[in-house]
Amino acid sequence: MVQNFTDLVKASRIPDESADELSASRERKVPGDLQEVLAEKLLFSAYMCLHHVSELKKAAALSDHTTQINNARAVKAQMGRADDSITAKLAGIKAEAQELLGQLEDSYYSSRHKGRPTESGVSEQLRELCALALESHAGQRK
Repeated sequence: MVQNFTDLVKASRIPDESADELSASRERKVPGDLQEVLAEKLLFSAYMCLHHVSELKKAAALSDHTTQINNARAVKAQMGRADDSITAKLAGIKAEAQELLGQLEDSYYSSRHKGRPTESGVSEQLRELCALALESHAGQRK
């Protein structure tokens, strides 16, 4: 296709008057094709270009851009709401984890609890919270 286009350009070039006639005719000559054949190919290529342009115009005229834009905006708004919801949930988990860690720290450093801490409701909650965090982190990786 590129070679055909190159041949068409060579055949349609205006000869340079300053160059000698023999070299100019050699440059314009396209091997294996007559000028009539080249003209037919050029006309067919122009027709195909016009056909493609008209098809693109039809597609642009018939497509419903306003609906597509509204759909894109609706999806963007839905994603924004989901993002806000997830951010709020994560903020709640963070506050709960900080509270539980604060209680654990108080429990660890208080004089009442010397030695190894015993199992309590707080440590069980902390274990559950860590398990949930690991599950959500593993779910995000997939």
